[in-house]
Amino acid sequence: MKLRFEDHGPLCVVQLEGELVGESSDSLRRACRERLEGGSRDFILDVSTTSGIDSAGLEALLELADAASERRGRCLIAGPETSLKTVLDITRVSDRLEIHDEVASATRVLR
Repeated sequence: MKLRFEDHGPLCVVQLEGELVGESSDSLRRACRERLEGGSRDFILDVSTTSGIDSAGLEALLELADAASERRGRCLIAGPETSLKTVLDITRVSDRLEIHDEVASATRVLR
């Protein structure tokens, strides 16, 4: 998995490319924790190029949402393909994380 970060003050847009599984989930946790400690509060996770996710990846998403919430921030998901959206719905992760079709619409919600 490749992670790319765009920092915009308290907002951090994270592009996740590839599969969010196993060790890559730990990489996401560590990198986002560093950004939280550096002052980021809100996260938009751009999953438009994420090809798969396992239980560790789902857990990482929920942990990030909780960590952002503790700092009075939010964590939004943007751009999931149909199969990923189905996984988020079936596992009820979508009940805890707001899902948007694209980064632009998620950004508007946070402004």
